[in-house]
Amino acid sequence: MHLAKSSRDTKSGREPNGFSVLEMILASAVLMVGVISVVQLVPASLNSSIGNRLDTVATVVAQRELDQMLSQPLNVNTFVDNDGQTVRLGGAGAPGAPVAMNGGYATIQFAASLPPTGFYKSYTDLNDPTQPAPTFDLRWAVFPQVSNGVVVGRRIIIGCRRTNNGGNQQLLLPVILDSSVQK
Repeated sequence: MHLAKSSRDTKSGREPNGFSVLEMILASAVLMVGVISVVQLVPASLNSSIGNRLDTVATVVAQRELDQMLSQPLNVNTFVDNDGQTVRLGGAGAPGAPVAMNGGYATIQFAASLPPTGFYKSYTDLNDPTQPAPTFDLRWAVFPQVSNGVVVGRRIIIGCRRTNNGGNQQLLLPVILDSSVQK
């Protein structure tokens, strides 16, 4: 006697259609694992996006201040910037913020105490909707190049870092810009 199992439903004479309850539960579990994985990525990507935006703001703030410094005549040691603050551009024995060489690159030392007045300022991004609004610490050092007692050039190193996270958990690494101007 040959025992072959028929794929037909013996009661109705039709083949079964659709999914069983067990198949639906397994498919739902697989789908939920995928959805939960994607949902967990959203906060991480938002945090990264906020950090990148704040780093861009720090770069723009530093570049704006650096541009104002570079536009000054070489015989000027102080000026009032667009924010109404007095900015010092160094002079003999007064370079400003502490600077350390890191390989071939100069870096402003934010761990040190505040530099002399006129070599630092604070900036708050009032356009940022987060509370508290992110604030930035700018510090700079100016090294004049002197020839026969006359300033013929300047090397300006400016650093900008966030002093609060603005709700972001990323590290607060400074932006460092290094530029020179010559006569």
